[in-house]
Amino acid sequence: MKNGFSLLEVLISISIGILLATFLMSAVQKARTKGLVTKAEATLAAIETALTLYETDFGDYPHHSGTFGRVLAYLNEPSKDPRWKGPYLRVKERELEKGELLDPWKKPYYYYYPQDRHPTTPFLLYSSGPDVKEGTADDIANW
Repeated sequence: MKNGFSLLEVLISISIGILLATFLMSAVQKARTKGLVTKAEATLAAIETALTLYETDFGDYPHHSGTFGRVLAYLNEPSKDPRWKGPYLRVKERELEKGELLDPWKKPYYYYYPQDRHPTTPFLLYSSGPDVKEGTADDIANW
């Protein structure tokens, strides 16, 4: 009798390893997605706070409908208006692309004011979420 492993033993060991790796990768992907969702929620909360500070100083929110980039300029670029006490929101350059604040999936945040879709909030602010499609169940929003 020779010492060593048979081909069947090696194949079974490899199969078990692949099965365990598959479960591990699935768990890692779920944890990563949950972390990115949490980051997007925290960013939305920071934006809401900045918009509230802006509204406190100016008496109204910035009027805009679409991606958040133009509103970001209102919050960060100094104004000659004596009411301006900003910058209201500081962002990292790596989170910007062509003046747009990007969510963790490299898509822009969206902002709508005035709005009439959700009466409990003055403005709509959202990310399209992990599936990067607007209007789906995984959107991350302030309402």
